[in-house]
Amino acid sequence: MKVFLKALIFCIFFSSTVKANAFSEVFGSEGAAGIGNSKMRSISYTFQYFTLIGSLGYVAKQLYNSGFMEPLGLMPESIHNLSPLAYKDDFLINKYNASAYAVGEKMESLNMLNDYKIKIEKNPFSMRSIESRNNFNFKKSSFLNDERNELINRYLND
Repeated sequence: MKVFLKALIFCIFFSSTVKANAFSEVFGSEGAAGIGNSKMRSISYTFQYFTLIGSLGYVAKQLYNSGFMEPLGLMPESIHNLSPLAYKDDFLINKYNASAYAVGEKMESLNMLNDYKIKIEKNPFSMRSIESRNNFNFKKSSFLNDERNELINRYLND
């Protein structure tokens, strides 16, 4: 910041007068050529309009490419391709894609169960692992008890 202030003070106090060059004659319509020559003024206005339109076009293109105009419904294809899940069309289930969707759901649940089994095998003495084994043993014991009672009832009733 100090360097910037020193450079600014240097430029203000130690600068010489600036004379118009060819660019300012054409672009700014400054000087005698712009006043006396209508063609020069016309060219100057044309360059000014080109500069203004080019600058506005560049700014608008940068805003469009960054997704700034998305609330207006203008979204570049590059953003749409970055996240197809977020910007995809509504997924309608019909008879053609319903089976694929169901298979995908089953695969996800099977993968989740397999991942869970792998985690349990890696750490057999964790609290969750012991709890799940106890629950399984309790369910199995309850099921076997029900089967024994059913068998006894069938034997005694016959």
